[in-house]
Amino acid sequence: MSVLFGHPSGNPNSHHAALSHFESGQLEAFCVSWFPTQREIRLLKRLPGLGNLSRRVERRYFAPLSPAPKIEGRLSEWNRMARRVLFDRWISSEALAYEANDWLMKTMARECQRATVTAVHSFEDCSLQQFKIAKRLGKACIYDMPIGYYPAWEEIQRRLAAEFEEWLPDGGLPETPYVRPEQKKSEMELADLVLGPSSFVGRTVEAFIYAGQASIRKGTPLLLKAWDRAGLKDAELLVVGSWQMANSARRKLGANVKYLQPCSAEQLRKHYQSADVFVFPSYFEGFGLVLLEAMACGLPVLASECTAAPDFLTPDCGSIAPAGDLDAWTEALRLASINRERLPLMKEAARQVAVENTWKRYRRAVSNAVDQLLS
Repeated sequence: MSVLFGHPSGNPNSHHAALSHFESGQLEAFCVSWFPTQREIRLLKRLPGLGNLSRRVERRYFAPLSPAPKIEGRLSEWNRMARRVLFDRWISSEALAYEANDWLMKTMARECQRATVTAVHSFEDCSLQQFKIAKRLGKACIYDMPIGYYPAWEEIQRRLAAEFEEWLPDGGLPETPYVRPEQKKSEMELADLVLGPSSFVGRTVEAFIYAGQASIRKGTPLLLKAWDRAGLKDAELLVVGSWQMANSARRKLGANVKYLQPCSAEQLRKHYQSADVFVFPSYFEGFGLVLLEAMACGLPVLASECTAAPDFLTPDCGSIAPAGDLDAWTEALRLASINRERLPLMKEAARQVAVENTWKRYRRAVSNAVDQLLS
Protein backbone atom coordinates (compact mmCIF):
# COMPACT_ATOMS: atom_id res chain seq x y z
CA MET A 1 0.00 0.00 0.00
CA SER A 2 1.27 3.47 -0.90
CA VAL A 3 -0.45 6.77 -0.04
CA LEU A 4 0.05 9.98 -2.01
CA PHE A 5 -0.55 12.74 0.53
CA GLY A 6 -0.95 16.47 -0.04
CA HIS A 7 -1.56 19.84 1.60
CA PRO A 8 -1.11 23.23 -0.11
CA SER A 9 1.14 24.78 2.55
CA GLY A 10 1.71 22.40 5.45
CA ASN A 11 0.32 22.88 8.97
CA PRO A 12 0.49 20.82 12.19
CA ASN A 13 -2.47 18.59 11.27
CA SER A 14 -1.15 17.86 7.79
CA HIS A 15 2.40 17.34 9.05
CA HIS A 16 1.30 14.70 11.53
CA ALA A 17 -1.07 13.04 9.05
CA ALA A 18 1.80 12.79 6.58
CA LEU A 19 4.05 11.50 9.34
CA SER A 20 1.54 8.77 10.16
CA HIS A 21 1.96 7.43 6.61
CA PHE A 22 5.74 7.92 6.66
CA GLU A 23 6.18 6.10 9.97
CA SER A 24 4.15 3.16 8.69
CA GLY A 25 6.22 2.99 5.50
CA GLN A 26 3.21 3.86 3.32
CA LEU A 27 4.00 7.41 2.16
CA GLU A 28 4.48 7.60 -1.60
CA ALA A 29 5.21 11.33 -1.39
CA PHE A 30 4.20 14.47 0.48
CA CYS A 31 2.90 17.02 -2.05
CA VAL A 32 3.34 20.53 -0.64
CA SER A 33 4.02 23.88 -2.27
CA TRP A 34 7.20 24.47 -0.25
CA PHE A 35 8.80 22.55 2.58
CA PRO A 36 11.62 24.98 3.53
CA THR A 37 15.02 23.80 4.68
CA GLN A 38 16.67 25.16 7.80
CA ARG A 39 19.18 26.98 5.61
CA GLU A 40 16.38 28.70 3.65
CA ILE A 41 14.70 29.78 6.87
CA ARG A 42 17.94 31.26 8.24
CA LEU A 43 18.46 33.15 4.98
CA LEU A 44 14.92 34.53 5.01
CA LYS A 45 15.34 35.75 8.60
CA ARG A 46 18.35 37.82 7.57
CA LEU A 47 16.41 39.76 4.94
CA PRO A 48 15.16 43.13 6.27
CA GLY A 49 11.44 43.75 6.62
CA LEU A 50 10.42 40.09 6.28
CA GLY A 51 9.99 39.17 9.94
CA ASN A 52 6.32 38.19 9.66
CA LEU A 53 6.92 36.22 6.49
CA SER A 54 9.91 34.35 7.94
CA ARG A 55 7.83 33.31 10.96
CA ARG A 56 5.07 32.02 8.68
CA VAL A 57 7.57 30.08 6.60
CA GLU A 58 9.27 28.64 9.68
CA ARG A 59 5.99 27.02 10.72
CA ARG A 60 6.09 25.01 7.48
CA TYR A 61 9.23 23.19 8.56
CA PHE A 62 8.71 19.92 10.44
CA ALA A 63 11.91 18.06 11.25
CA PRO A 64 10.45 14.48 11.35
CA LEU A 65 9.37 14.86 7.70
CA SER A 66 12.73 16.17 6.45
CA PRO A 67 13.77 12.75 5.07
CA ALA A 68 10.32 11.97 3.64
CA PRO A 69 9.86 11.94 -0.17
CA LYS A 70 8.29 15.21 -1.36
CA ILE A 71 6.87 16.83 -4.46
CA GLU A 72 7.14 20.61 -4.21
CA GLY A 73 6.18 23.66 -6.27
CA ARG A 74 8.73 26.11 -4.95
CA LEU A 75 8.79 28.58 -7.84
CA SER A 76 5.02 29.07 -7.88
CA GLU A 77 4.94 29.39 -4.09
CA TRP A 78 7.77 31.92 -4.05
CA ASN A 79 5.84 33.89 -6.66
CA ARG A 80 2.76 33.92 -4.43
CA MET A 81 4.79 35.00 -1.42
CA ALA A 82 6.43 37.82 -3.35
CA ARG A 83 3.02 39.09 -4.46
CA ARG A 84 1.75 38.82 -0.88
CA VAL A 85 4.62 41.04 0.34
CA LEU A 86 4.69 43.54 -2.54
CA PHE A 87 0.99 43.89 -3.29
CA ASP A 88 -0.63 43.13 0.06
CA ARG A 89 -3.18 45.94 -0.30
CA TRP A 90 -4.44 44.75 -3.67
CA ILE A 91 -4.20 40.98 -3.55
CA SER A 92 -6.44 38.92 -1.29
CA SER A 93 -4.63 36.34 0.82
CA GLU A 94 -7.63 34.10 0.23
CA ALA A 95 -7.12 34.36 -3.52
CA LEU A 96 -3.49 33.33 -3.11
CA ALA A 97 -4.52 30.42 -0.89
CA TYR A 98 -6.88 29.13 -3.57
CA GLU A 99 -4.08 29.41 -6.12
CA ALA A 100 -2.06 27.08 -3.90
CA ASN A 101 -5.07 24.76 -3.66
CA ASP A 102 -5.28 24.63 -7.45
CA TRP A 103 -1.55 23.88 -7.75
CA LEU A 104 -1.96 21.00 -5.32
CA MET A 105 -4.93 19.50 -7.15
CA LYS A 106 -3.16 19.68 -10.51
CA THR A 107 0.02 18.16 -9.07
CA MET A 108 -1.72 15.33 -7.23
CA ALA A 109 -3.94 14.57 -10.22
CA ARG A 110 -0.77 13.96 -12.21
CA GLU A 111 1.19 12.09 -9.55
CA CYS A 112 -1.66 9.84 -8.40
CA GLN A 113 -1.40 8.04 -11.74
CA ARG A 114 1.80 6.36 -10.57
CA ALA A 115 1.32 2.60 -10.61
CA THR A 116 2.60 2.34 -7.03
CA VAL A 117 -0.07 4.66 -5.56
CA THR A 118 -3.03 2.86 -4.00
CA ALA A 119 -4.66 5.77 -2.12
CA VAL A 120 -4.85 9.58 -2.31
CA HIS A 121 -5.13 11.60 0.91
CA SER A 122 -5.85 15.34 0.74
CA PHE A 123 -7.91 18.11 2.32
CA GLU A 124 -11.11 20.06 1.86
CA ASP A 125 -10.99 22.62 -0.99
CA CYS A 126 -8.03 20.97 -2.71
CA SER A 127 -9.07 17.39 -3.52
CA LEU A 128 -11.49 17.37 -6.43
CA GLN A 129 -9.17 16.88 -9.42
CA GLN A 130 -7.06 14.09 -7.93
CA PHE A 131 -10.13 12.35 -6.50
CA LYS A 132 -11.69 12.20 -9.97
CA ILE A 133 -8.52 10.65 -11.43
CA ALA A 134 -8.10 8.27 -8.50
CA LYS A 135 -11.70 7.07 -8.77
CA ARG A 136 -11.27 6.34 -12.46
CA LEU A 137 -8.15 4.31 -11.68
CA GLY A 138 -9.77 2.40 -8.81
CA LYS A 139 -7.71 4.04 -6.07
CA ALA A 140 -9.02 5.02 -2.63
CA CYS A 141 -9.84 8.66 -1.80
CA ILE A 142 -9.19 9.85 1.75
CA TYR A 143 -10.76 13.24 2.57
CA ASP A 144 -9.48 15.29 5.52
CA MET A 145 -11.93 17.76 7.07
CA PRO A 146 -10.19 20.39 9.26
CA ILE A 147 -13.50 21.93 10.35
CA GLY A 148 -17.20 21.09 10.23
CA TYR A 149 -18.93 20.50 6.88
CA TYR A 150 -19.53 23.78 5.02
CA PRO A 151 -23.29 23.40 4.37
CA ALA A 152 -23.75 23.05 8.14
CA TRP A 153 -21.82 26.28 8.70
CA GLU A 154 -23.93 28.13 6.09
CA GLU A 155 -27.06 27.27 8.03
CA ILE A 156 -25.56 28.19 11.41
CA GLN A 157 -24.09 31.43 10.06
CA ARG A 158 -27.49 32.61 8.78
CA ARG A 159 -28.97 32.04 12.22
CA LEU A 160 -26.12 33.77 14.02
CA ALA A 161 -26.20 36.77 11.70
CA ALA A 162 -29.86 37.31 12.56
CA GLU A 163 -29.41 36.70 16.28
CA PHE A 164 -26.35 38.93 16.69
CA GLU A 165 -27.06 41.55 14.04
CA GLU A 166 -25.75 44.39 16.22
CA TRP A 167 -22.38 42.62 16.52
CA LEU A 168 -21.75 42.36 12.78
CA PRO A 169 -18.81 44.42 11.45
CA ASP A 170 -19.59 47.51 9.38
CA GLY A 171 -20.97 46.40 6.04
CA GLY A 172 -22.18 43.07 7.41
CA LEU A 173 -20.46 39.71 7.19
CA PRO A 174 -17.43 39.70 4.89
CA GLU A 175 -18.07 38.27 1.45
CA THR A 176 -16.43 34.98 0.54
CA PRO A 177 -16.07 35.14 -3.26
CA TYR A 178 -13.47 32.39 -3.37
CA VAL A 179 -15.43 29.73 -1.51
CA ARG A 180 -16.46 26.82 -3.74
CA PRO A 181 -19.46 25.10 -2.14
CA GLU A 182 -20.12 22.82 -5.11
CA GLN A 183 -16.52 21.63 -5.12
CA LYS A 184 -16.75 20.80 -1.42
CA LYS A 185 -19.86 18.72 -2.04
CA SER A 186 -18.29 16.90 -4.99
CA GLU A 187 -15.17 16.12 -2.96
CA MET A 188 -17.31 14.67 -0.19
CA GLU A 189 -19.27 12.52 -2.64
CA LEU A 190 -16.05 11.06 -4.08
CA ALA A 191 -14.46 10.27 -0.71
CA ASP A 192 -14.11 6.66 0.44
CA LEU A 193 -12.98 7.72 3.92
CA VAL A 194 -13.58 11.04 5.70
CA LEU A 195 -11.22 11.98 8.53
CA GLY A 196 -12.27 14.64 11.04
CA PRO A 197 -10.56 16.00 14.16
CA SER A 198 -13.61 15.66 16.42
CA SER A 199 -16.99 13.98 16.76
CA PHE A 200 -18.63 17.37 16.13
CA VAL A 201 -17.16 17.44 12.62
CA GLY A 202 -18.52 13.95 12.09
CA ARG A 203 -22.00 15.04 13.14
CA THR A 204 -22.02 17.97 10.69
CA VAL A 205 -21.09 15.61 7.87
CA GLU A 206 -23.67 12.99 8.81
CA ALA A 207 -26.46 15.54 9.20
CA PHE A 208 -26.06 16.78 5.62
CA ILE A 209 -25.15 13.55 3.92
CA TYR A 210 -28.06 11.59 5.31
CA ALA A 211 -30.57 14.49 5.40
CA GLY A 212 -30.01 15.51 1.92
CA GLN A 213 -10.65 34.58 16.45
CA ALA A 214 -13.09 36.90 18.52
CA SER A 215 -16.04 36.49 16.18
CA ILE A 216 -19.69 35.55 16.04
CA ARG A 217 -18.69 31.97 15.07
CA LYS A 218 -16.50 31.75 18.17
CA GLY A 219 -19.47 32.67 20.37
CA THR A 220 -17.96 35.89 21.70
CA PRO A 221 -21.24 37.89 21.78
CA LEU A 222 -22.98 35.17 23.77
CA LEU A 223 -20.04 34.87 26.15
CA LEU A 224 -20.04 38.60 26.82
CA LYS A 225 -23.79 38.57 27.46
CA ALA A 226 -23.41 35.61 29.83
CA TRP A 227 -20.50 37.33 31.57
CA ASP A 228 -22.60 40.46 32.11
CA ARG A 229 -25.53 38.45 33.45
CA ALA A 230 -23.31 36.37 35.76
CA GLY A 231 -22.25 39.56 37.56
CA LEU A 232 -18.89 38.27 38.79
CA LYS A 233 -17.54 41.34 40.59
CA ASP A 234 -14.26 39.75 41.69
CA ALA A 235 -13.28 38.28 38.31
CA GLU A 236 -11.93 39.52 34.99
CA LEU A 237 -12.63 38.23 31.48
CA LEU A 238 -9.63 38.42 29.13
CA VAL A 239 -10.49 38.25 25.41
CA VAL A 240 -7.46 37.64 23.18
CA GLY A 241 -7.44 37.60 19.36
CA SER A 242 -8.45 39.52 16.26
CA TRP A 243 -11.74 41.42 16.67
CA GLN A 244 -13.98 40.49 13.73
CA MET A 245 -17.16 42.15 14.91
CA ALA A 246 -18.64 45.63 15.21
CA ASN A 247 -16.18 48.17 16.65
CA SER A 248 -19.06 49.77 18.55
CA ALA A 249 -19.48 46.54 20.53
CA ARG A 250 -15.81 46.58 21.53
CA ARG A 251 -16.15 50.13 22.84
CA LYS A 252 -18.97 49.00 25.13
CA LEU A 253 -17.02 46.26 26.91
CA GLY A 254 -17.51 46.30 30.67
CA ALA A 255 -14.92 47.42 33.19
CA ASN A 256 -14.02 43.83 34.10
CA VAL A 257 -13.58 42.75 30.46
CA LYS A 258 -10.17 43.28 28.87
CA TYR A 259 -9.52 42.87 25.15
CA LEU A 260 -6.02 42.18 23.78
CA GLN A 261 -4.88 42.08 20.15
CA PRO A 262 -3.48 38.83 18.65
CA CYS A 263 -0.16 37.95 20.22
CA SER A 264 2.75 35.56 19.84
CA ALA A 265 2.59 31.96 21.02
CA GLU A 266 4.89 32.81 23.91
CA GLN A 267 2.70 35.71 25.04
CA LEU A 268 -0.43 33.59 24.69
CA ARG A 269 1.16 30.92 26.87
CA LYS A 270 1.75 33.55 29.56
CA HIS A 271 -1.91 34.59 29.38
CA TYR A 272 -2.92 30.94 29.84
CA GLN A 273 -0.62 30.57 32.82
CA SER A 274 -1.97 33.71 34.52
CA ALA A 275 -5.63 32.68 34.14
CA ASP A 276 -7.81 30.32 36.19
CA VAL A 277 -10.30 29.03 33.60
CA PHE A 278 -10.39 28.90 29.78
CA VAL A 279 -13.74 29.62 28.09
CA PHE A 280 -14.52 28.49 24.52
CA PRO A 281 -18.20 28.94 23.53
CA SER A 282 -17.76 28.39 19.77
CA TYR A 283 -20.70 27.54 17.51
CA PHE A 284 -18.62 25.76 14.86
CA GLU A 285 -15.15 24.20 15.03
CA GLY A 286 -13.03 21.39 13.70
CA PHE A 287 -11.15 20.55 16.85
CA GLY A 288 -10.06 23.72 18.65
CA LEU A 289 -6.38 23.19 19.48
CA VAL A 290 -6.59 26.09 21.91
CA LEU A 291 -8.49 23.74 24.23
CA LEU A 292 -5.52 21.42 24.68
CA GLU A 293 -3.08 24.34 24.68
CA ALA A 294 -4.93 25.88 27.60
CA MET A 295 -5.25 22.56 29.43
CA ALA A 296 -1.53 21.89 28.97
CA CYS A 297 -0.99 25.16 30.85
CA GLY A 298 -3.20 23.89 33.67
CA LEU A 299 -6.50 25.55 32.78
CA PRO A 300 -9.87 23.90 33.40
CA VAL A 301 -12.18 24.46 30.43
CA LEU A 302 -15.73 25.64 29.81
CA ALA A 303 -16.56 24.76 26.21
CA SER A 304 -19.47 24.20 23.85
CA GLU A 305 -20.41 20.86 22.34
CA CYS A 306 -19.53 22.23 18.88
CA THR A 307 -15.84 21.66 19.56
CA ALA A 308 -13.73 18.59 20.32
CA ALA A 309 -14.28 19.10 24.06
CA PRO A 310 -16.90 16.31 24.42
CA ASP A 311 -14.31 13.86 23.05
CA PHE A 312 -11.92 14.28 25.99
CA LEU A 313 -13.25 16.69 28.63
CA THR A 314 -14.27 15.15 31.98
CA PRO A 315 -16.06 16.74 34.98
CA ASP A 316 -12.71 16.68 36.79
CA CYS A 317 -11.24 19.28 34.46
CA GLY A 318 -14.15 21.29 33.06
CA SER A 319 -17.69 21.32 31.76
CA ILE A 320 -19.68 21.59 28.54
CA ALA A 321 -22.55 23.99 27.89
CA PRO A 322 -24.80 24.04 24.82
CA ALA A 323 -23.72 26.52 22.15
CA GLY A 324 -25.97 29.57 22.17
CA ASP A 325 -27.69 28.76 25.49
CA LEU A 326 -27.35 32.02 27.41
CA ASP A 327 -28.80 30.64 30.65
CA ALA A 328 -26.49 27.63 30.61
CA TRP A 329 -23.39 29.75 30.01
CA THR A 330 -24.36 32.23 32.69
CA GLU A 331 -24.78 29.40 35.19
CA ALA A 332 -21.51 27.76 34.11
CA LEU A 333 -19.59 31.00 34.74
CA ARG A 334 -21.21 31.41 38.15
CA LEU A 335 -20.41 27.84 39.14
CA ALA A 336 -16.78 28.29 38.10
CA SER A 337 -16.56 31.32 40.35
CA ILE A 338 -18.33 29.65 43.30
CA ASN A 339 -16.19 26.50 43.16
CA ARG A 340 -12.79 28.16 43.16
CA GLU A 341 -11.52 25.84 45.87
CA ARG A 342 -11.65 23.01 43.28
CA LEU A 343 -9.32 24.79 40.87
CA PRO A 344 -6.00 23.25 42.04
CA LEU A 345 -7.27 19.70 41.48
CA MET A 346 -8.98 20.66 38.20
CA LYS A 347 -5.78 22.27 36.93
CA GLU A 348 -3.83 19.08 37.51
CA ALA A 349 -6.55 16.98 35.85
CA ALA A 350 -6.54 19.33 32.86
CA ARG A 351 -2.78 18.95 32.43
CA GLN A 352 -3.11 15.16 32.55
CA VAL A 353 -5.78 15.13 29.82
CA ALA A 354 -3.59 17.34 27.62
CA VAL A 355 -0.61 15.02 28.14
CA GLU A 356 -2.67 12.03 27.01
CA ASN A 357 -4.01 13.69 23.84
CA THR A 358 -0.78 13.79 21.85
CA TRP A 359 0.03 14.12 18.16
CA LYS A 360 1.28 10.54 18.37
CA ARG A 361 -2.24 9.47 19.31
CA TYR A 362 -3.60 11.44 16.36
CA ARG A 363 -1.17 9.77 13.96
CA ARG A 364 -2.13 6.34 15.28
CA ALA A 365 -5.82 7.13 14.69
CA VAL A 366 -5.11 8.20 11.10
CA SER A 367 -3.09 5.05 10.40
CA ASN A 368 -5.77 2.80 11.89
CA ALA A 369 -8.53 4.42 9.82
CA VAL A 370 -6.54 4.13 6.60
CA ASP A 371 -5.55 0.50 7.35
CA GLN A 372 -9.20 -0.44 7.87
CA LEU A 373 -10.16 1.20 4.57
CA LEU A 374 -7.49 -0.53 2.54
CA SER A 375 -7.34 -3.90 4.28
